[in-house]
Amino acid sequence: LGCIPLWILVNTTNVEDKDDDDGDGEQAYLGVMARAGFTAILGGIGSGVTGPIVKATLQNVTLPNARGQAFALLNTFDDFGRGLGPVFVAALIVDLGGRQTAFNVGIFGWVLCGIFNLCLFFTVKSDEEATKRNFLIRYGPTGTVENL
Repeated sequence: LGCIPLWILVNTTNVEDKDDDDGDGEQAYLGVMARAGFTAILGGIGSGVTGPIVKATLQNVTLPNARGQAFALLNTFDDFGRGLGPVFVAALIVDLGGRQTAFNVGIFGWVLCGIFNLCLFFTVKSDEEATKRNFLIRYGPTGTVENL
């Protein structure tokens, strides 16, 4: 949900267009900044929910002995994206000739990630059940290694 307010910010907020001839450019600037601030707050609220949901889902669909590896991979790719994302967008700014187009490409990538996260909805219940079955087979009903 955070990508929608970000798209609005990138594509509709332009302070230069709000400067009119009757001398109230400062008031128009404040109006644009107020709308941009409100939209940014909505984007921040909408974008903060993905991380905890992915981590909780990963914990529920991974056996205890494999969770360390699963979370290591998640954090590696998450940090990799955080580090290279700005470099990627900066390169797009140069290649595409402007920030707006480059950020729209980045937002499209965010939308694709959201679609993949939405697809989890259709498989997570069966994955959790499979993990429970595998846990019982491997560790027994008491959940200890002694049952092996």
